[in-house]
Amino acid sequence: MADFSSLLTPPRQYDASAMELPRLEIGPGIDDWRRQAQSLRDKWSGFLGHGPEIMPTNIEFRDAEDLADVTRTLISYDVEKGHRVEAYLMAPKGDGPYPGIVVFHPTTNTTIDQPVGFGTRPTLQFGLNLARCGYVTLSPRNYIWDYCGQKATEWEQYAENAALVKKRWPAWSGMGKMVWDGLRAADVLCELPMVDASRLGCIGHSLGAKEALYATALDQRMKAGISCEGGVGKTFTNWDAPWYLGPEFAKRIDLDHHQLLALAAPRALMVIGGGLEPSHRPEGTGPGADGILTWNYIEAARPAYALYEAGDRLGYLLHDQGHSLPAAHEHFVYEWFERFI
Repeated sequence: MADFSSLLTPPRQYDASAMELPRLEIGPGIDDWRRQAQSLRDKWSGFLGHGPEIMPTNIEFRDAEDLADVTRTLISYDVEKGHRVEAYLMAPKGDGPYPGIVVFHPTTNTTIDQPVGFGTRPTLQFGLNLARCGYVTLSPRNYIWDYCGQKATEWEQYAENAALVKKRWPAWSGMGKMVWDGLRAADVLCELPMVDASRLGCIGHSLGAKEALYATALDQRMKAGISCEGGVGKTFTNWDAPWYLGPEFAKRIDLDHHQLLALAAPRALMVIGGGLEPSHRPEGTGPGADGILTWNYIEAARPAYALYEAGDRLGYLLHDQGHSLPAAHEHFVYEWFERFI
């Protein structure tokens, strides 16, 4: 059994004064916070920008595989005119309804293959592993690898796809596009008879962790989310990349991600960090994106959870083993969803 109490209290070396974050008004009552939260959502929505209107998903089921205990089906669906997303749908055997999880893949040219069993990192095969735990999972391809038929495999090409988004939708940011695609992925799950639309969640690693943070904060249908090694702080990773928030984000001293953590309240959100300067990390993994300073973000958001008496629903697992999910900590993922979905 996972010791979730270990996710709720900062370690001894935590320094509350180590970072100065934009002031976050929370409370004093739940009604006050709800008004404050709506103001924050409006501010973030304005920054992320607006693209197309919602259109029918037009789901197409393609190649299906029987993996004995689960099925794996390649599907595609519309998210905007001219942009159709490919995704793997994985499901337990049976009629359901099962809870549904959107699985956002990390930065890898294997994209949607990684989460569903083709990847070389078993602990990150969330789509497959969660299906075997009784969830329907949807693992969609991020737009920076394929946007309106424009393929990408290199960083420069990611920027070209981000530029194409901007050309089509000048008021949209790259992260705004990712949020939109996450909403549409949840729509797809809600359309499936085998899915219990009242029990949705999301998870992602690295790039996917960024998407999971935003999806949990801004999609009220998400009952629980896990953001694994995305780099919560605006200076922790490449949030300024054009396919995320661009250089404008650094100029917005009124915006930072403790606000998104608070907007998720009282729904369950766990952040997993590998440590900015790990002393021992698995061979082949880089330094972690989330370290001790991520506690400052968690603690800044915790008063929002306290208003709902839901302090156990915001947690931080800092394993200090680099940009990975160590096998010894993998059970936290599955027990988190089991507990809150």
